[in-house]
Amino acid sequence: MYLTYPIDILSFFNTVKTCKSNVFFRTKEGDSLNLNSLLSQFIFTSIVCDEHFLASCEIYCENAEDYHTLENYLADAAPSGN
Repeated sequence: MYLTYPIDILSFFNTVKTCKSNVFFRTKEGDSLNLNSLLSQFIFTSIVCDEHFLASCEIYCENAEDYHTLENYLADAAPSGN
């Protein structure tokens, strides 16, 4: 799943905290950030400003139910125009 843009980062992180399992931000190169980690959240915050890069990355949830929890922030496809 892809992140919608623009994103309210603070609201997104607060929602990630309510997820049942780990939530990962994955680049097309295969790098992953565990968004349950404060350090990863700092790194993600610097990345989220680059809309084109963000559009090429995905969100992966270990627990399928967490996709429903994050549904307000996710889309099935990358934002159009990217």
